[in-house]
Amino acid sequence: MFYSFQHIDLVYFVLVFLLFFIVITWFSVNTAHAEEKPVFAPNPPVITPYKIPTMRGKSIDYHHVPPIKIAPIIDVDALFLMIINCFPERPQWGIEVKAVTGARMTDGGVSTFDTAGLAKYYAGIVAEMPIYSTEEIHKQRTQEYQRRGEISANIAKLLKSLADRQRALRMLGINEAAEARSQLRMNEGLAPAEEQITYLKAVADKVGDLDEANAGVVSARLTLVGQCRDEVSENVNNYLKEITK
Repeated sequence: MFYSFQHIDLVYFVLVFLLFFIVITWFSVNTAHAEEKPVFAPNPPVITPYKIPTMRGKSIDYHHVPPIKIAPIIDVDALFLMIINCFPERPQWGIEVKAVTGARMTDGGVSTFDTAGLAKYYAGIVAEMPIYSTEEIHKQRTQEYQRRGEISANIAKLLKSLADRQRALRMLGINEAAEARSQLRMNEGLAPAEEQITYLKAVADKVGDLDEANAGVVSARLTLVGQCRDEVSENVNNYLKEITK
């Protein structure tokens, strides 16, 4: 009986020891895992998909098309008269002189050339200056006609360049909106790159048209100002800048 109790105590002791060992081992393993910090790999670099830039390098809302810019109505008759009046003073008529020679022999009479009536033979040269010169009048009229024709041609060039600029601005806005829409479609994979490039070329053409129209406006303005005398040319130039901006 005594032996049985000792055997039971030994078994109990062994079980307790094994349980204690298992608990200690489990606690040690969990503590070791808890103290270890996870090591994360670095994040990959951010790579954005390739994006074809627009012609003018700016992002716009393709839903918005700039409104038409209406050019002011120019009174061409008043403009024509202003340039006519600012022209330098017209040159005075040139003196039209004609040389007339004559010779006369007198038989004792009085010669129209020889007022003294002392010579039998007499030769003379006189000058004629008419009061009314048709030649000078024709020359003045021709010059005035040519000058007025140049003024009217440059005013017409100015008006045409303004109209071309207005049309180019409108078409440029429309094509830029289509280009921005195509860029978005390409980025979403809904359209090939050729579509955006086609609209990019269209925008480039309209930019060229706009530059050409602006150059025409400047050329016509400077030509008109160049026909004015110095004391009024600045005022005329400022007025033309105001109506063509």
